[in-house]
Amino acid sequence: MGLGIPWTPCADLTEFDCAYFSVPMDYADPQPSEHVSLALRRWPSTAPKKDYMGTLFINPGGPGGSGTDTVVTIGPLLGKILKGRYDIMSWDPRGVNMTTPPLDCYPTEYDEFVAEQMSTQIGLPFQARAEGGAAAELALMKKTDAYYLSGLGSCLKNGNAKMLASLSTAYNVRDMVRMLEALGEDERGLQYWGFSYGTILGATFAAMFPDKVHRVLLDGVSSARLYTRDMFDWGRSGMDDTNKVWQGFLSSCAKAGPERCALAKGDDTAESILARFDTMVESLIEQPLPVPWGGVTSGIITASDVIQGVFRALYTPKQWPKLATALAALEAGDPYPLAADLNLPAPQGGRSDPLDNVFKRFMIKSPSSITTEAIMCSDTDQSVAHAGAPDAASFAEYSRELRNLSIAGENWAYWVGKCRVWNITATEAYRGPWTVEEGFPLMFLGVTADPVTPLSAAKDMSAGFGNTSATLLIQDGFGHCSLAHPSLCTAKTVRAYFLEGKVPEYGTVCSSPEEYLFPEGGKTDSLLSAMGAEDRELLQAWEKLGEGVVAW
Repeated sequence: MGLGIPWTPCADLTEFDCAYFSVPMDYADPQPSEHVSLALRRWPSTAPKKDYMGTLFINPGGPGGSGTDTVVTIGPLLGKILKGRYDIMSWDPRGVNMTTPPLDCYPTEYDEFVAEQMSTQIGLPFQARAEGGAAAELALMKKTDAYYLSGLGSCLKNGNAKMLASLSTAYNVRDMVRMLEALGEDERGLQYWGFSYGTILGATFAAMFPDKVHRVLLDGVSSARLYTRDMFDWGRSGMDDTNKVWQGFLSSCAKAGPERCALAKGDDTAESILARFDTMVESLIEQPLPVPWGGVTSGIITASDVIQGVFRALYTPKQWPKLATALAALEAGDPYPLAADLNLPAPQGGRSDPLDNVFKRFMIKSPSSITTEAIMCSDTDQSVAHAGAPDAASFAEYSRELRNLSIAGENWAYWVGKCRVWNITATEAYRGPWTVEEGFPLMFLGVTADPVTPLSAAKDMSAGFGNTSATLLIQDGFGHCSLAHPSLCTAKTVRAYFLEGKVPEYGTVCSSPEEYLFPEGGKTDSLLSAMGAEDRELLQAWEKLGEGVVAW
């Protein structure tokens, strides 16, 4: 039960266990003085010893999501769903939160936050095109490239070069193997649930160490094949179903009517709501709106901000009523609700000492865009990323292409574009093959309308691994990953997979109820009241699980 890892009660929440676990910084050339100290946290099993099933590793995605934070938010819920039979464990991967040494590209998370905020404030290309044509669009792209180079330059000038060279999914996988061995569970194999980027991590583990896999659930599948081969193709693939989710928002808003969707008026249809939305965006191109201080933020709202607000809300239907309310207020001349929703608060304490916390250990609480960039751009083939859009004009062309694919295409292009200039390479990266002959039932889980990890990716990856080593569960619903739009069928299938080893037939479809789309008063009481006690308890836990995971 983890004798190789020095667990102690966590300093902040003593009902959880914490540990620091040392691994080589460079597995190819390990040096005694060069190691990484991984921060681990777990929610302990509550079942009798005879029912104990080992450790369930979880990863919230990113790349760059904090596993230790995720265990706090969902560990007890996962424990309940899995009847207390697993230790629920995660870790902060290299470059994330409390795993050290830090990357040191910036002295504090506040400084990195400000740099990223500045880069996103210049807006999206569609707005620049509408304001000043091709010349304005090209000027914006040149500014974007300059911000990319500023972030890269901060790492080249200040960063820990050896840590930056050890950031890749392959390194993350090797760290997982070391943890698995220390837990004494390598003979049975990995038990794992990964969300979004976490599916790339899980697929990479399975491809690199197929003999060390037991039960692996990949939820919200991203195409590891495209991600590692061609970042531009990966970007295109990610937008396959985004407009389907946007259409779902518009249609369900019209169906809900003014009583449940603030953006709907009278006999509105999806088409009439979209027409009014387009009018709002066009008017903001002509004239941004000032936002007086209202308790959270101030500034302006632009057309780009509206698209950003839509993109965020597409991740989870639970946010759709809030988006509708903000858009209705905007249409009525009040931009504050949208501004307050969009402007994330800066890290508390400003440029405070990263060691000033209860752990007395380096800590970064906010997701790090530099970490995301460093991992993503080490995983992909940089020669393809550098050559695919080598200048601002070709990047503008790519961004327009993604805009034609999806309402959020230019938001997505912004992240893909970072790898065009990033040139710090990891000393190891895994880029395939993505197939295993036979052996274990990996379970891929794809949603029919996911804004960034489309069902096409789940089909592609599961087919690559083959029907003797993988299966595919399809959730018919909206949002990013299965938890975004709860399904009792999915919950029961996942529980049976982890507790009984039951593998669903390839292509099994679970449906997500419409009751979760613009629910009356934010409730789904009628749906729950029709269920038996066990099903109701499971679905309620699943609903709360969706509130705790922000997969990205």
